[in-house]
Amino acid sequence: MKSFVVWTVCITSCLLGLRPAVAEQPQLVVVVSVDQFCQDYLVRFSDNFSDEGLFRRVFKDGAAYGNCHHQHAFTFTAPGHAVLLTGAYPNTHGIIDNDWFDRDLKGMRYCVADSFVKVVGAETGKGMSPRTLLVNTVGDQMKLANRKSKVFGVAIKDRASILMAGHMADAAFWMENNKWVTTEYYRGDLPGYLAEINTQNRFNEYHGKRWELLLPKTKYHNNGPDENDWENPTKGFKSAFPHDLAAAGSDPKVYGDQVLATPFGNDFTLLAARAIVTNEELGKDSIPDLLCVNFSSNDYVGHAYGPNSYEVEDITYRTDLQLGEFARFLDKEVGAGKWTFFLSADHAVAPIPEYAQKQKLPAVRGPLPKDRIKKEVEALLRDRLKADPQSPPIVQEVEDQQLFLLREHPALAGESFARAQRLARNWLLQQPHVAMAKTRDELMSGSGDRLHDQLRLAFHPRRSGEVLWVLNPYCIPGSSTSTKKGTTHGSPWYYDTNVPLLALGAGIQHAASMQPVSPASLASTVAILVGVNPPGGNVEQPLLDALAR
Repeated sequence: MKSFVVWTVCITSCLLGLRPAVAEQPQLVVVVSVDQFCQDYLVRFSDNFSDEGLFRRVFKDGAAYGNCHHQHAFTFTAPGHAVLLTGAYPNTHGIIDNDWFDRDLKGMRYCVADSFVKVVGAETGKGMSPRTLLVNTVGDQMKLANRKSKVFGVAIKDRASILMAGHMADAAFWMENNKWVTTEYYRGDLPGYLAEINTQNRFNEYHGKRWELLLPKTKYHNNGPDENDWENPTKGFKSAFPHDLAAAGSDPKVYGDQVLATPFGNDFTLLAARAIVTNEELGKDSIPDLLCVNFSSNDYVGHAYGPNSYEVEDITYRTDLQLGEFARFLDKEVGAGKWTFFLSADHAVAPIPEYAQKQKLPAVRGPLPKDRIKKEVEALLRDRLKADPQSPPIVQEVEDQQLFLLREHPALAGESFARAQRLARNWLLQQPHVAMAKTRDELMSGSGDRLHDQLRLAFHPRRSGEVLWVLNPYCIPGSSTSTKKGTTHGSPWYYDTNVPLLALGAGIQHAASMQPVSPASLASTVAILVGVNPPGGNVEQPLLDALAR
């Protein structure tokens, strides 16, 4: 009878739209995004994870979702980070790319650029803010519920820190010219504990250090050639281990790039994260706080060496250890059982095309350069629409698999605007390495198959182009002059969308699931955990099986 009553209460609560009561509410929630982190790494490398690391601790005591996929087509850094704590997709949150063509500016807009604010903490640097983010975040909801909640973001990349922390955060911090900075949007000065890291030149402590393999080489699963011609190491590094950082007195730009493209970049990020937790007294009272952290270095390493490299495998093992040490710091600083940890990623990554070709996969680098698209589609439209030879170009811009038309062009008046979209789409579909192309009218007309829906979630009616397209699997964008090295991400294919979703700590019960979920579910899950409404744009259900109730 008691069991029946409990289930009746739970079902009634759900029907009434009530949030389930969480057994333990954390005093601090830490959300870590490991930039360019594939779920595949947790599987392939699992036997080499350490008992001192975080991952085995999660698998034993936390919740892990192995079938977690980003749902939008263009899996870039900024859109992915905006997804995590808004619970929304680019069609709603508006961050469609790292940079996009802005019709009002008639040029490219960086996702978090804000010319109305100045950088704080460095002599030079550009203004940044979350003003282009069209919805709010979990951190914003926490501040709305109680302004005493503290919300911070920290990352090497400005867009990661800002888009996770949100509009009302106490501050978001990132790196500019080897220093921690913020902008006037958040505050007029850099807090003393970060200013001290800058003035003490703590970033220079890695001069002359060596990044070498953590384990014996025979234990690595990525056991192809370490030295090859398809990797794209940062200046001063070779493609093979070890990687020696520049000595003191070297070019600061070269040295800085080297630090960020090694596990030392994550060490430096955690140095700042620990300083924020301690000095801001996060988790020290009953009002929940939020800290958003991004490990940007994994992305730099992944772009340079690819997912099948010793470097990516090694930084994964080191990430595990770094996070394990950070968890022990939280146990000591905040208190065991008083914090909750979540981990996901903004995207995964494609294999390096030249490596994939050696494995007999149908990989191509830069099969459809944007200069060719612009030239040939322009010629087609001018011919079919009988455009005045003296009129300006009809194709205004081509960028990241989006084509923008000059909407006010005389040749696009009336029905010609829709016809031009169809002509461009059909031209794209005739190209051998294009999997799908859709016009804005098609994307605004409703649902379709999975690939259509992924494009629809990537499309924002005021910011996106007139025609969007997707390249075949294992084909990555590039120009005819692109360096045939390294790799990237940004597609809707499995290898780019499948990322981890892990949870550990207060309010979390053991769960291991292969049910399909989205990283966007993180937002509503954190909201329930800390007792606030999900963000306004949230569209995904919380991970109720992870919450101890």
